[in-house]
Amino acid sequence: MMEGERIRWLLGKRPTLTTKGNVFDEIVTETRFDVILYNASVVEIDRNMILGELESGPKTIHQLYELTGILKPDLVKHLIALRKWGKVDYAGRDGRSPLYRLNVPVAEEVE
Repeated sequence: MMEGERIRWLLGKRPTLTTKGNVFDEIVTETRFDVILYNASVVEIDRNMILGELESGPKTIHQLYELTGILKPDLVKHLIALRKWGKVDYAGRDGRSPLYRLNVPVAEEVE
Protein backbone atom coordinates (compact mmCIF):
# COMPACT_ATOMS: atom_id res chain seq x y z
CA MET A 1 0.00 0.00 0.00
CA MET A 2 1.35 3.37 -0.89
CA GLU A 3 0.39 7.01 -0.83
CA GLY A 4 -1.53 6.85 2.42
CA GLU A 5 -3.59 3.73 1.75
CA ARG A 6 -2.24 1.87 4.78
CA ILE A 7 -2.77 4.90 7.01
CA ARG A 8 -6.32 5.47 5.74
CA TRP A 9 -7.13 1.78 6.22
CA LEU A 10 -5.83 1.81 9.80
CA LEU A 11 -7.68 5.00 10.67
CA GLY A 12 -10.88 3.54 9.27
CA LYS A 13 -10.44 0.40 11.41
CA ARG A 14 -9.59 2.29 14.61
CA PRO A 15 -13.13 2.31 16.10
CA THR A 16 -13.59 -1.41 15.46
CA LEU A 17 -10.15 -2.46 16.67
CA THR A 18 -10.33 -0.39 19.86
CA THR A 19 -13.89 -1.32 20.86
CA LYS A 20 -14.89 -4.62 19.26
CA GLY A 21 -11.47 -6.16 18.62
CA ASN A 22 -9.64 -7.79 15.75
CA VAL A 23 -10.39 -11.10 14.02
CA PHE A 24 -9.21 -12.88 17.19
CA ASP A 25 -11.55 -10.79 19.37
CA GLU A 26 -8.54 -9.01 20.89
CA ILE A 27 -9.24 -5.38 21.70
CA VAL A 28 -6.40 -3.06 20.75
CA THR A 29 -5.78 -0.36 23.34
CA GLU A 30 -5.62 3.26 22.17
CA THR A 31 -1.93 3.35 23.12
CA ARG A 32 -1.15 0.19 21.14
CA PHE A 33 -3.13 1.51 18.17
CA ASP A 34 -1.10 4.74 18.25
CA VAL A 35 2.13 2.70 18.14
CA ILE A 36 0.82 0.68 15.19
CA LEU A 37 -0.23 3.86 13.39
CA TYR A 38 3.15 5.50 14.07
CA ASN A 39 5.05 2.47 12.75
CA ALA A 40 2.91 2.35 9.62
CA SER A 41 3.54 6.06 9.08
CA VAL A 42 7.32 5.58 9.35
CA VAL A 43 7.21 2.75 6.81
CA GLU A 44 5.15 4.82 4.40
CA ILE A 45 7.41 7.86 4.75
CA ASP A 46 10.54 5.73 4.24
CA ARG A 47 9.14 4.05 1.13
CA ASN A 48 8.06 7.35 -0.36
CA MET A 49 11.56 8.78 0.31
CA ILE A 50 13.07 5.81 -1.53
CA LEU A 51 10.74 6.29 -4.49
CA GLY A 52 11.54 9.99 -4.52
CA GLU A 53 15.29 9.33 -4.67
CA LEU A 54 14.84 6.79 -7.45
CA GLU A 55 13.07 9.41 -9.59
CA SER A 56 16.49 10.84 -10.48
CA GLY A 57 17.81 7.47 -11.65
CA PRO A 58 18.95 4.03 -10.46
CA LYS A 59 20.64 3.78 -7.06
CA THR A 60 22.39 1.12 -4.97
CA ILE A 61 21.39 0.39 -1.40
CA HIS A 62 24.50 2.26 -0.22
CA GLN A 63 23.55 5.33 -2.28
CA LEU A 64 19.98 5.20 -0.94
CA TYR A 65 21.37 4.97 2.59
CA GLU A 66 23.56 8.03 2.00
CA LEU A 67 20.62 9.99 0.56
CA THR A 68 17.89 8.97 3.01
CA GLY A 69 19.61 7.83 6.20
CA ILE A 70 17.38 4.75 6.24
CA LEU A 71 19.33 1.82 7.70
CA LYS A 72 20.49 -0.69 5.09
CA PRO A 73 18.55 -3.68 6.53
CA ASP A 74 15.39 -1.56 6.43
CA LEU A 75 16.18 -0.44 2.87
CA VAL A 76 16.39 -4.08 1.80
CA LYS A 77 12.99 -4.83 3.37
CA HIS A 78 11.44 -1.77 1.75
CA LEU A 79 12.91 -2.60 -1.67
CA ILE A 80 11.60 -6.17 -1.44
CA ALA A 81 8.10 -4.83 -0.73
CA LEU A 82 8.34 -2.16 -3.44
CA ARG A 83 9.46 -4.80 -5.96
CA LYS A 84 6.57 -7.06 -4.91
CA TRP A 85 4.11 -4.23 -5.62
CA GLY A 86 5.75 -3.44 -8.96
CA LYS A 87 6.99 0.00 -7.91
CA VAL A 88 10.72 -0.80 -8.15
CA ASP A 89 12.82 -3.14 -10.27
CA TYR A 90 16.46 -4.11 -10.75
CA ALA A 91 18.46 -1.91 -13.11
CA GLY A 92 21.69 -3.89 -13.37
CA ARG A 93 24.77 -3.59 -11.18
CA ASP A 94 27.26 -0.99 -10.04
CA GLY A 95 30.30 -3.16 -9.41
CA ARG A 96 29.04 -5.83 -7.03
CA SER A 97 26.03 -3.82 -5.86
CA PRO A 98 22.60 -4.22 -7.44
CA LEU A 99 20.99 -1.07 -8.78
CA TYR A 100 17.32 -0.34 -8.21
CA ARG A 101 15.12 1.88 -10.35
CA LEU A 102 11.52 2.99 -10.51
CA ASN A 103 9.42 0.53 -12.45
CA VAL A 104 7.99 2.70 -15.22
CA PRO A 105 4.87 1.21 -16.83
CA VAL A 106 5.26 0.65 -20.59
CA ALA A 107 2.75 3.39 -21.45
CA GLU A 108 4.89 5.96 -19.59
CA GLU A 109 8.30 4.98 -21.02
CA VAL A 110 10.04 7.65 -23.05
CA GLU A 111 11.11 6.65 -26.57
